[in-house]
Amino acid sequence: MVPDQPTLRDDHLCPNCQATLNGPYCSSCGQRQIDLDQPFRELADEAMESFLSFDARIFRTLGPLVARPGWLTVEFLAGRRARFIHPFKLYFAFSIMLFLALAFSGYSVVRIAGTEDEVVTGVQIGLGTEEENGDNSADAESKEPSFLDRVLGPVADLAENDPDRLNRIFTDRLAKSIILLVPVFAALLRVLYRRRRYVAHLVFSLHLHSFAFLALLIGLLIDLAMRAGEGEGLGNGFSVLAIAIYSFLALRRVYGQGRFLTVVKMAALLTGYLVALIATMILTLALTAVTV
Repeated sequence: MVPDQPTLRDDHLCPNCQATLNGPYCSSCGQRQIDLDQPFRELADEAMESFLSFDARIFRTLGPLVARPGWLTVEFLAGRRARFIHPFKLYFAFSIMLFLALAFSGYSVVRIAGTEDEVVTGVQIGLGTEEENGDNSADAESKEPSFLDRVLGPVADLAENDPDRLNRIFTDRLAKSIILLVPVFAALLRVLYRRRRYVAHLVFSLHLHSFAFLALLIGLLIDLAMRAGEGEGLGNGFSVLAIAIYSFLALRRVYGQGRFLTVVKMAALLTGYLVALIATMILTLALTAVTV
């Protein structure tokens, strides 16, 4: 007995992209052409089919992402893309999960060490106090506040009075600005590996950042489970080591160069990336100062 077939639209054009239809699926956009004026069971079957297809892509993507560094990038650049989650979607998914975990865990991205007196002293030294600089009070009053004073002043006050709110604001701003590092890292790769187009480096950067966010998320969960000190826990060590090893293996697989040359270029990438990361943190701090 032949199962019931869903009712197809009579139109010869796809309602989504206006391409000519030659069957139940549009050859241009892939949308299934089903009349919405149909039994609920058919709509439920289509929804379940879409869900199961996405669910399968999750498993087909996460496994290689973790166990086979660089393989997803190779597959994507070879044109085998439909089976996997798109690199941009993968990046945003792990980015959201990481920063949500940071927000709800109470983990301090900005840490103020020492006692309250030490905090105030540290801020004063960082901004340049009249005692440290040897200025008298008259000269200090006549000076215009520096750019650093104007940027860090509100942040310093908030760090002293409400460090939890500072961390919430800073984490929220950092989650939005950290995406700037993805194209920057791709540009660094373009300088070191000139034979590939920028788009190829961008795909690699998205996959690498996705794994990095996943490793940081696992490290955060390890630290929270062990109640380790922030910045000094086993989880942070795991994250750094995992990202370093993964980056080396991924670079070797995607770009196919020898171990020594890969290590040298990886060191250059790390240096450039740290400069970009520091600049991003300063930018985030400045945006935080504007909103406090």
